[in-house]
Amino acid sequence: MTVRGLLRQLFDFEMREIVTTRMLPIIYRVAVLAMAALVVLGIVTAFIQSWLAGLVWLLFGPVVFLILVVVVRVFLEFVMAVFRMLVYIEILDRRTSTIEGHTEEVVQDLPRIQFWKLSLSKRRDRLG
Repeated sequence: MTVRGLLRQLFDFEMREIVTTRMLPIIYRVAVLAMAALVVLGIVTAFIQSWLAGLVWLLFGPVVFLILVVVVRVFLEFVMAVFRMLVYIEILDRRTSTIEGHTEEVVQDLPRIQFWKLSLSKRRDRLG
């Protein structure tokens, strides 16, 4: 996807196309870079405050980074799953609308079979 195409779709105020699913990889990259920058900033700030705090941040900073990446990834995959379900629901809706006309034709062509009335009358005869 080109940047021009993305911008055109992003500013389509009638929202004819879903752009979110195409933007998720960009959002993920930006989020990972931002989290890495925040962790590095935290490490540098901690070293400025004290040597011991810097070492603690240096040890636990990567763990915090990984946890943040996992949380963002799970959230974005959830968003992607919701949009995929939307696409599948739209496909099913199109298919059921075409099937609906066919089922009405089949129902009209089939004779009414009422086998349960026969079985009920036989039971009544046996009991009565």
